Amino acid sequence: MQTKSQGYLIVASRKKSFYVSALNLIESIRDYHPEAKFALFTEKRFMDHRCDDIDYVFECGDHIREKMYGMANSPFDQTFYIDADCECEHEDIANVWDHLKDNDLVFVKLTKEKEAQRVFVEVDFDGNSLDLCGGVCLYNSEKPIVKEFMQEWYDLFLKQEAKEWWPEGYPKSLARWDQFTLWWLTNKIEKYKDIKIDIFEDNYRWNWFAPFGFDENGKHRLVQKEPVIIHYSCFFNKDKEY
Repeated sequence: MQTKSQGYLIVASRKKSFYVSALNLIESIRDYHPEAKFALFTEKRFMDHRCDDIDYVFECGDHIREKMYGMANSPFDQTFYIDADCECEHEDIANVWDHLKDNDLVFVKLTKEKEAQRVFVEVDFDGNSLDLCGGVCLYNSEKPIVKEFMQEWYDLFLKQEAKEWWPEGYPKSLARWDQFTLWWLTNKIEKYKDIKIDIFEDNYRWNWFAPFGFDENGKHRLVQKEPVIIHYSCFFNKDKEY
């Protein structure tokens, strides 16, 4: 029986700080999962000798959302995408594949808690919710329909951003979010209706935002057990290039 290839995918575009952070993320995963395989998508201008020990290195463009391009072109059968501005802090990273089960996509869900809404400005609209967070995504990348989904997520967001596409009747303030494109594809496009989507059972452990902070006992808020992935996007986003 042939073993499926499994690997972590990271995309670093626009700023060298994302490239450096991506390298740090890779090393932090290796601390807990030494046998891990990696695919890094980054701009040619950032590539240097530090790419030499990464399994796959691909060139990408300088768009703010090259992440979806990278996700559509994963070299692995099963892929765990992680935003570049993250860090791994728990050994459970090596067991992430167990969460895929028979699903096609597994996300972290943005819940109704105040802390989540503070990070993600616009969540609810007209009785709907942009509750799938694209900061991490575990997915079955060997399935053609899943890769097609990722590519359309990328292509449609480019049209959305360029004001070449927008569905009538929806708040235009949402046009800046690739999460809206994700919501549209998962809720409105017939050909993707059979894609199986699930949420990580322990949710925020897999994408714990630094602004969540700690409770009065010094524990990470919103999680029962220590986070696996820490996300520092609030600090990177201050840069005007992002």
